[in-house]
Amino acid sequence: MSALSAVEHRVTAIARRLSAPQLVFVGFLSYALLGWALLCPDLACGDRATVLDNLFTAVSAMSTTGLATVSVGEDYTWFGQFVILALVQLGGMGYMTLSSFVILARKQPLGPSREGVLKAQFALPSEFNIGHFVWQVAVFTFWIECLGTFVLYLEFRAAGQSQPLWHAVFHSVSAFCTAGFSLNNNSLEDYAANPAINITIGLLGYLGAVGFIVLADVWFSLRSRARRLTFTSKVILATTAGIFVVATPLLYCFDPLLGELPPAERLLTAAFQVMTASSTTGFNTVPISGMGGATIMLITLIMVVGASPSGTGGGVKTTSVSALFAVVWSTLRGRAEVSLMGREIPLERLQAAATQCTMYLGTLGLGVYALALAEGALTIELLFECVSALGTVGLSMGATAALGPTGKLVVIGLMFVGRVGPLTAGLALLQRRGLVPVEAALPRGELTL
Repeated sequence: MSALSAVEHRVTAIARRLSAPQLVFVGFLSYALLGWALLCPDLACGDRATVLDNLFTAVSAMSTTGLATVSVGEDYTWFGQFVILALVQLGGMGYMTLSSFVILARKQPLGPSREGVLKAQFALPSEFNIGHFVWQVAVFTFWIECLGTFVLYLEFRAAGQSQPLWHAVFHSVSAFCTAGFSLNNNSLEDYAANPAINITIGLLGYLGAVGFIVLADVWFSLRSRARRLTFTSKVILATTAGIFVVATPLLYCFDPLLGELPPAERLLTAAFQVMTASSTTGFNTVPISGMGGATIMLITLIMVVGASPSGTGGGVKTTSVSALFAVVWSTLRGRAEVSLMGREIPLERLQAAATQCTMYLGTLGLGVYALALAEGALTIELLFECVSALGTVGLSMGATAALGPTGKLVVIGLMFVGRVGPLTAGLALLQRRGLVPVEAALPRGELTL
């Protein structure tokens, strides 16, 4: 047996002793560390990026967060930017999805261990056909990012952006993976009045945030008139739309910074900021630190809710929040059973939603406490940064670059746990034989395509 075969055999033996959540945890950690190693040489970064900055960037990219302590466009070479984009793509699709796609393309079956990890990554039920799902993830990702690149290239070129094609590819992948990384130091503030760029980035962010299950469900429903959207898709789409419809007028009417803009640009900006917080995309077209206190609180709440299961975004997830809302609504109406949109929700799904929310808020509280200790004070900027990091959003009020070494490590931990998922991280630490972490709120079988 060769040395390489012996190492592979040893790794396989260790992997078989780990649960699915533990494999998810170790897998994301391994790729983040690999990205860190690739970003450290002079080939990838400039003099201003320290070893800790590179670790921060690697974890931020793998977690599809978008927070950065240095400039991506100025402090990293083209190779470094490519590494960051590759980490974003891996983090958005799930680190095992690409390799599984290659296996399926070669007409080979996926092993039980690999299927378990994929279901844990995307929070899928045990009966889900994971082979079909991997194909759908790869196909949807390719075409959506290509279409986004095409539109953004035309707009960036017309606007006189240097290297328009590279900017288009980078921002399209970053938007669909809800990463929020930009090659511009001020994100997309230079294009605040450009409807095409705003709408394209917004659509890419929402398509990534609603999740691959919903994308496949909508696609097959459009192709087959006899097929209707599943209950899962209806809940996700209704919750996402509800947040957008309620929050956009609030920003439009009451934020003082937006009030200085012309009406059309004001509406476009308000809608974009709601989208970027809800989908956890992380781009911004106005300085977040310049927005009003009420707006900051609203954006913070939206970031906590976050995106949807099986997608590229973070947060508590719309399905968990919808389930908890159903509990409150049913209690206020004096009903013993809990229902949502005319469907009764089983007790185990309610327990999963409560566990998800509790784990998330507990992790957030611990992170805020640790960051306050590290920085010697608790400010609204630090609180906002913690919510953004754990929700893998990437919006910032400007506090990230000013963090000390310990503070950066705290935010790194929050971003990593946010991508793995607090519930999955808890299962990885506490379970020896892991199952797929249950993601919220929906009756069994409703996630089947």
